[in-house]
Amino acid sequence: MEPTGNASLRLLTTPDGSEYLDIRLDADAGELVVDRDHASLDPRARGGSYRIPCATDRSIDLRVVVDHSIAEIFLTTTGQVLTLRFYPTRQGEWRLQAHSTLGTRLNYAIDVWELHPLVIKEPSTGVAAPAPTSP
Repeated sequence: MEPTGNASLRLLTTPDGSEYLDIRLDADAGELVVDRDHASLDPRARGGSYRIPCATDRSIDLRVVVDHSIAEIFLTTTGQVLTLRFYPTRQGEWRLQAHSTLGTRLNYAIDVWELHPLVIKEPSTGVAAPAPTSP
């Protein structure tokens, strides 16, 4: 991301936009904020936001890895990592939106990889194989 002010990415996990995870740059505070207050409609899920200090006078390189209810945010420009759970309640396609405040220019690039689920063809018996012995 190359913002000239406050900007954000929103991961929408429902078609109607009722559940989403926000990742935003607060240029005034010099922080990257991850907000999960609207990330789940499940009443048992906890909200809250997490803040990572970051310089806002240059481009920001983020790597966001999402595996259903886990998000890992790598702020590679500083080497910081944040891992959190966000518990989306519905199945379906997800969307990513980019937002910026009025008067802010936001240049960004996104690479997306959809991974296939792990399939175990032979279940484990739960019994460890004997250790090899020396001759």
